[in-house]
Amino acid sequence: MPTDEERLEAGIAALEAQRGQLGDEVVDAALRGLHARLAALREAAQEPAQALRQVSIVFLDVVGSTSLGQHLDPEAIGSLMDGMLARGSAIVEAHRGRVLQYAGDNLLAAFGADEAAEDDAERAVRCGLALLELGTSLRAEVKAAHGLAGTGVRIGIHTGGVLLGGGVDKDGSIRGQAVNVAARMEQTAPPGGLRISHDTYRLVRGVFDVEEQPPLAVKGVDAPVRSYLVLRAKPRAFRLTTRGIEGVETRMIGRDAELAALQAAFARVVAPGAGLERVFVVSEAGVGKSRLLYEFESWSEARAERCLLFRARATPQTRAQPYGLLRDVFAWRWQILDDDSLDVARRKLEQALLPLFDDGADAGMGAAADGEAHVHLLGQLIGFGYNESPHVRGIRDDAQQIHDRGFQAAAQALRHLARREGLPIVILLDDLHWADDGSLDWIDHLARVDRDVPILIVSLTRPTLFERRPDAAPAEGGVAAQRINLHPLGVAESRRLASELLQRLGDVPEALNDLLTARGGGNPFYMEELVKMLIDQGAIAT
Repeated sequence: MPTDEERLEAGIAALEAQRGQLGDEVVDAALRGLHARLAALREAAQEPAQALRQVSIVFLDVVGSTSLGQHLDPEAIGSLMDGMLARGSAIVEAHRGRVLQYAGDNLLAAFGADEAAEDDAERAVRCGLALLELGTSLRAEVKAAHGLAGTGVRIGIHTGGVLLGGGVDKDGSIRGQAVNVAARMEQTAPPGGLRISHDTYRLVRGVFDVEEQPPLAVKGVDAPVRSYLVLRAKPRAFRLTTRGIEGVETRMIGRDAELAALQAAFARVVAPGAGLERVFVVSEAGVGKSRLLYEFESWSEARAERCLLFRARATPQTRAQPYGLLRDVFAWRWQILDDDSLDVARRKLEQALLPLFDDGADAGMGAAADGEAHVHLLGQLIGFGYNESPHVRGIRDDAQQIHDRGFQAAAQALRHLARREGLPIVILLDDLHWADDGSLDWIDHLARVDRDVPILIVSLTRPTLFERRPDAAPAEGGVAAQRINLHPLGVAESRRLASELLQRLGDVPEALNDLLTARGGGNPFYMEELVKMLIDQGAIAT
């Protein structure tokens, strides 16, 4: 199908061909409008030559490459470095970053260069850890092929404002003090280490295990820069991400009705004779889903009514992990860690679930002898490796049977748990738009088979979930879901939030309030990010 630009060009050509019949005056009059529309289309299609962005910058340096020159010829070294950087680039792209520059044995990438996302910093750090694993592989390969030790990588990451584009290398151009800070992070990282600045750390706090390092002097930066060595990612089931400006706590603004709707759903579930409730909180990134959930959790924890809490959060990486979100629902509740061995994970799962199925037998919900089968089938479905179980061995190649019986076991486990404890269950699912299809199917299954069980499922998601799965909240055969749409704050609410942010940062010009209101566009996340940038640039002091 031709584009608008192609259609306009064809129309112009057709008119030009009719000059002899229509005359210059008529053709020129018609062409003026077409040429104006074509110029506007082309101007709109052009990306700006330069753009100010908040990005997370990743620097990689191959350690020991210089010493290789004493033992290998230039062609061998070049081939080795090219292969290393190509593999590193693939890792960056897999984490949705963009490589901007190569220089010898160095790589510079940015996260958020094309489009800002809430998890830019997290993906940058996860990419850094993956690059360290690549460095470990490189060291082993060089040792095996050439008998040389000492090769590896070191990584540095910093988050800040930069100027992208323009100049001779417009595609790879990146300028700003943030680049110097990121380079300093890399230069001072130990071989095989990943150092991040405090500006990156505050965006990923609680997601990774870190060790704080002594402050670093950075050329062009007045105060020493705080930094951390990243050791590993925390188990996904137990991490607690924090957002906002460090040391600044604001009231939730403009979400009273939405919070009241969640509170009403909770009240219905804890009432006698309640069944399953399903609520979707829907908005684009940064509009306030996480803050609303935080306020709801704080409110529910202070209530006299008790509940059994389950929670899980999907990430871009879990989309490719079959039943990954389902696994996290059970792992969070019973403290099954990502780095637990399979033996440990299986033991924790059995200790938690076998008593539930034994209790269920007393009410005729299933023979106690079948409890082990239920647990093993669920464990097999979510990746705990029950291939050799006598309950699994005969059907392990029958994916449909594993799927059906695993789904049933998971739903029955929640039913038995609610009955045994005499309490409702609350399941909080964050970033559901990133969940794998298998887990989404199980949530729909739960809403059908446990509709008479007091369960509240609160799902935070972007609208893209419903583009991918229009039936994500089916009513037929299940529970009709309530949808709470979060919209950007209005002008008055934005000004209230701006005042909240700025009042805690000292006496600032009223113009900054106007700037936050206008530039934030009613998006609390971006308003907070703008305040952080103003702090970084020294425009306001904490």
